[in-house]
Amino acid sequence: MKRVLALLSLVFVLTSPLANGDVVMDLVTRDAGGNTTESSRFYVQDEKVRVDDVGGQPGDRASIIYLGDQFIVLDHRNKSYTVMDQAAIDEVGTQISAAMQEMQQQLASMPPEQRAMVEQMMKGDMRNMLPGAAPAPPAPRVEANGTGQWQEYSCIIYSVYEGAEKTEELCASPLDDIDGASELMSALRGMAAFMEKVIESNPVPVVPATAANPVAVMDQIEGFPVRAVRYANGSISEETTLEAVSEQDVSEDLFIVPADYRREDLFDRP
Repeated sequence: MKRVLALLSLVFVLTSPLANGDVVMDLVTRDAGGNTTESSRFYVQDEKVRVDDVGGQPGDRASIIYLGDQFIVLDHRNKSYTVMDQAAIDEVGTQISAAMQEMQQQLASMPPEQRAMVEQMMKGDMRNMLPGAAPAPPAPRVEANGTGQWQEYSCIIYSVYEGAEKTEELCASPLDDIDGASELMSALRGMAAFMEKVIESNPVPVVPATAANPVAVMDQIEGFPVRAVRYANGSISEETTLEAVSEQDVSEDLFIVPADYRREDLFDRP
């Protein structure tokens, strides 16, 4: 699951115009020392997206397929897959409702002081009651800081802040300067909107509760981020860069689960 979340973080770095066409794009993430930590290849066909982890050991690789109304996560090591769709979200909601009813029954047998304390907790955000949960970060603030250059791309430089802390710097190039950028941005925006819906409607941390809302950032910039530098405690922690992009035919087979893969329950996985 860790590598899947890493793939999703790459998706959320790059999440508006709508266009049709097939696109293949390679992104690489490096740490502060310049070492490659993630390599991903995006395939886009209409509003469908597939993200392949092409770095690391083949046995550890995963893929994510987005089909507009669901995510499919492929675990290539175990030849298995999970599906995140509205039905899965509703199932979790049903489970939570049942748990809340059981809790209410337990409250009835508690001493008044203890019952009042638990009821006060239940009035808060359910996410904050989960083990290891953390409050959501403040809404990001984006500031334009002139122009710059990344490889052959001219771009506008944007700084992203959470409160007073600078968390990211983006080099965003005009969409017309990058083949397939409009198609990919449109599809990624759909992915981000779907994940935002999941996060808001589901207290189970399918993705980190501390993840910033990608749409909130992308709505404040113009163009496609060809380079994204992330900061931690005032220092560069990693960067994600566009390595290659082209418009080419993408096979429909890439968006179909292999016949020999077995389906697993999304929320029963370790």
